Amino acid sequence: MDALAVVASCFGLTPFERDVLVLAAAEQTDPTTGPRCAAACGDPARPHPTFALALAALDDPHWSALTPVGPLRRWRLIELDDETSPTTSRLRVDERILHFLVGVPYLDVRLHGLLRRRSPRQETPPPGHRDAVESVARVWTGAGFDGPPHAELVGADRATRWDIAATAAEHAGLALYTAAADDLPTDPAERDRLGRLWQREAILIPAALLIEDGDRTGERRDGAEGFLAELPVPVILSGDEPRPGGMAQRERVTVPPLTSDEQLHLWTGALEGVDGIGEQDVRDLVAQFSLPAHVIRSAGAAVRRAPGGDARRQAWRAGLAEARMSLDELGRRIEPRAGWEDLVLADRQHEILREAVAHVRRRATVYQEWGFESVLRRGLGVTALFAGGSGTGKTLAAEVVAGELGVDLFVIDLSQIVSKYIGETEKNLRKVFDAAERGGALLLFDEADALFGKRSEVKDSHDRYANLEVSYLLMRMEAYRGLAILTTNMKQALDQAFMRRIRFIVDFPFPGVPERAEIWRRVIPRATPSEDLDPDRLAQLTVAGGSIRNIALAAAFLAADEGSPLRMRHMLAAARTEYVKLERSLTPSEVRGWV
Repeated sequence: MDALAVVASCFGLTPFERDVLVLAAAEQTDPTTGPRCAAACGDPARPHPTFALALAALDDPHWSALTPVGPLRRWRLIELDDETSPTTSRLRVDERILHFLVGVPYLDVRLHGLLRRRSPRQETPPPGHRDAVESVARVWTGAGFDGPPHAELVGADRATRWDIAATAAEHAGLALYTAAADDLPTDPAERDRLGRLWQREAILIPAALLIEDGDRTGERRDGAEGFLAELPVPVILSGDEPRPGGMAQRERVTVPPLTSDEQLHLWTGALEGVDGIGEQDVRDLVAQFSLPAHVIRSAGAAVRRAPGGDARRQAWRAGLAEARMSLDELGRRIEPRAGWEDLVLADRQHEILREAVAHVRRRATVYQEWGFESVLRRGLGVTALFAGGSGTGKTLAAEVVAGELGVDLFVIDLSQIVSKYIGETEKNLRKVFDAAERGGALLLFDEADALFGKRSEVKDSHDRYANLEVSYLLMRMEAYRGLAILTTNMKQALDQAFMRRIRFIVDFPFPGVPERAEIWRRVIPRATPSEDLDPDRLAQLTVAGGSIRNIALAAAFLAADEGSPLRMRHMLAAARTEYVKLERSLTPSEVRGWV
């Protein structure tokens, strides 16, 4: 079928309307058209096509071809120089239509910047995603579906959804273009013009449109729904979560998470031929990371590009780098550098921390391989509570555990997560856990007291929703594949019902004199020049480990500024500054015999 027949068929042109389009296009392709038009209408001042000339000279003329709602003007196949004089105004063929008729296809330039082309990947999608591809393609081809060719794709990450849509478009014989819902016009007239322009492109290319969901409330949401409702061409709405029900008639397709076997297959393919990585190394990667297919391939490519070295370490670090991207904006990342030797704790606390490490490290072995997952079903996440005053080593212990596991430590401030607006706290927590699932990062929720005070009886809606927030966090913690730690300065204020759902509870008591002396011995590097420092005398200061580190560092700067070794008098000056910050005063017994 030639280009003219395609236009006539797709836009429902009558023979007369088709001939009008040919007449308008002829002016641009045949230089003799102008003089002929002037001769035909008997007016040398009109060397161009008009509707009046078409009505007089062409077969089967009808006045409805002239109307704004007729296909010629509705689909902007032709335009009038002067819409106030439709019969005598010059007819112009739309530039995009002209190029299509002469065999030069492209996306209308008026859509550039708003739409982007998305090509399918060459790789075969994982088995779990093939069903999603087929479901979307089936909607777009109209097979077994009565409504408009609209689908909604939810779950996974944006790039995965776009890959699925692009592959589905290829199966349906379509190109795929993407747009952001937040970029769609909210003005009804502008929205209608854009809708008609895209419908024309969808027919000419042919193509499907993916709209990435954004703002779910207010004017933007209504604008996106209004735009979608008027499109009788293939469209897919892509988002992390489903749109509220009842908004429109759409086939919802949910992208399932990749199974362990699918991830194993992807990692194996991505690292195939890389020396130094065995089957168990790949299984360890699968146990630790839960990454989308395109991210696994990216991590594998990063390993291949890396210079020679420990391939297993490089693969692990590549997985961490890919996983942390989604968490960097949600929390403060701490690069684990501390080791077990940096922790000054009782043996019992050390044992509990090492046991927590074992639970995370051997989670896949016990739950999947040994079958405990099928027996327990719930509460499989590894959760811990670190209770103790400020500066007693809670964050340091979390850093040590993260370093032992080889994962990132992200400190999440719960006081910033908790919102006064109903439902917002759960939304914020969902973002954190969904992002953390990729790399099994160690999540340290600081200031748990902001959410986990003793819950009283439900007296109003705010009490009820506060309890829902607690329940939601506990549910996500218990399902989290990594280690989630809560810190509190007031263990006694926590609800016992909450405490029973925590697997490990580690107390961080205020350090006694022997513990403080040991912290002083470890906090000053061996390379530091010093004279007459006495850890036992320094341990007389009744401060926790965090303050000890602050005093040691400040004293080192004082000594370096003087150009002298670190001495007790520098420690004394730094201690006075730290005590001012703590709103306390040094007592004579604390500094007796220092100087």
